[in-house]
Amino acid sequence: MNSDHSLEHVYQAFLVAQDSFRVTRQTVRERYQPSMRRTQFVGATPEQAEAALAQASKQASDLAVLALFATFERYVIEHLQTANERLAVGHPVEYSRKLAEKFKGEVEYWRFEEILDLFKPGLDADQIGQVKQIKKYRDWIAHRNTNRPAPMPATPKTAFQVLSQAADQIRLIHTLPN
Repeated sequence: MNSDHSLEHVYQAFLVAQDSFRVTRQTVRERYQPSMRRTQFVGATPEQAEAALAQASKQASDLAVLALFATFERYVIEHLQTANERLAVGHPVEYSRKLAEKFKGEVEYWRFEEILDLFKPGLDADQIGQVKQIKKYRDWIAHRNTNRPAPMPATPKTAFQVLSQAADQIRLIHTLPN
C-alpha cells in the first residue's frame, strides 16, 4: 500500500505509542520526578508502574490491529464500490445502471469474508487466509466474547505487512489502467 495511505498513518501512530511506552518505562525506572508529576505513576511502585505500562502496551497493540483492519476493510469496500462504474456502462444500459447502483449501495453490508473471496483470482489463498485470520483477531478484540477462545493473535507489524500487501495486490490487479 502506498506510504500516503491510511494504513501507514495508523501503523506509524502505533510505533510512536510504543516509543512513548519505552520512554515512560525509563522515566519510571529512573524515578525522574519532574516528568512524573500529575501522572498515575506518582507513588506507584516500580512493579505497579511496569504492570500498568505492560497492560497499556498490550491494549495499544490490540487497538492498532483493530484500526489497521478497519482501515483495510474500508479501503476494500470503497474499491468495490468504484466497480459500479464499470457495471453502469454495460448492456442493456438501463438494467446495468440499476444493477450498478444496487451493487454500490449493498456492498457495504456484505460479509467481509465473502468480499475477500471475490479477490481470489488475484490474491493467493494463503494471503486471503492471513487476512481472514487477522479479521478473526480483530473481531475478538472488538467483541471480547469470553465464551469463545481467543484466536491466534496478530501483532500490529504483521497486520500492517499483510494488509498492506493485500491492498497493494488489489490495487495492482483490480484498477483499470489510465
